[in-house]
Amino acid sequence: MFPRLLYPAFFIGLAVVSPWLVQDWLNGRTGEGESRVYSAVSSFPDRLRSKFDSTFSLASRPEVAPKSESTGSSLPPYPVASRTKKLLQGLIPSSMLATAGMGGSLDETLEVPTSVRVDSIAAGVRKEVAVDLSRLGLGYGDPVFVRVFKEEAELELWMRGNGGTHFTLFKVYRIRHWSGNTGPKLRDGDGQGPEGFYHVSASRFRPETRHHLGLDLGYPNDLDRHLGRTGGDIMIHGGSSSVGSFALAPEDMEEVYTLAGAALKNGQKFFRVNSFPFRMTDKRMEQEWKRQPDWIDFWINLKEGYDFFENVNVPPDAQLSGDSYAFLTR
Repeated sequence: MFPRLLYPAFFIGLAVVSPWLVQDWLNGRTGEGESRVYSAVSSFPDRLRSKFDSTFSLASRPEVAPKSESTGSSLPPYPVASRTKKLLQGLIPSSMLATAGMGGSLDETLEVPTSVRVDSIAAGVRKEVAVDLSRLGLGYGDPVFVRVFKEEAELELWMRGNGGTHFTLFKVYRIRHWSGNTGPKLRDGDGQGPEGFYHVSASRFRPETRHHLGLDLGYPNDLDRHLGRTGGDIMIHGGSSSVGSFALAPEDMEEVYTLAGAALKNGQKFFRVNSFPFRMTDKRMEQEWKRQPDWIDFWINLKEGYDFFENVNVPPDAQLSGDSYAFLTR
């Protein structure tokens, strides 16, 4: 008799409290209204960890959650991924983490991949650019540096002449297509092009991509991974369409690919790619400041690296520092 009464009472009670639980969950996710159950459940792991730490004295100070850029939510993106990365960093010897700024590990033993097709393209490009290079005091095989600007749809190729210390602008190429909007790439499949400081080593050349040649930017970099951003295979490539990558006209891609490949073959271990939402002038940043976009704090940090190069024509060494970039001289 008792079970027969218990079951109906349970389901009636569940039906009564379900709307309230759903509303409580929505309040917790959106940050609007009071959320008691959701807040209690979501904060349980942190309270449990704090109790564990205080009991066993495993930490000399409380853990501070990583700061994340504002995305309309107070929840940090992918917190488990960030914590797992930190754990692995503590277990892997530092000697195994040889890096080049923000780009991750480099395999400097690899050579730039080539083929009969790529060699043929390179021979033609070398003849075509010879006069322009000579006019600027540059040579085939000189070190290169790339800047990408989403809003202006432009890619700048800079080169450093033999014996020089500063980079000279060789050419500005039109980006035929980039997807998404201004703002960094957050996760795999969001269609966004990345913003930040990346590098391309020999292992990231893609001569046989289904697009017309490709250069893998090395996304996600150290900061992207620290913030829990996901995805990969983001390139500068030739063609007319792109999802998250940056597409140049085939003939322009041939120049960029060939000059970058020649630089690495001539001794440059990798080249840096700085990707920006727009040209980060003071006037342009003031416009964004007045609009108060979600990414203003992140862009202020990017502007530090932008200004560094604008002032000295030498790309900075971008390193992970807390939840942002720090820029060092080399």
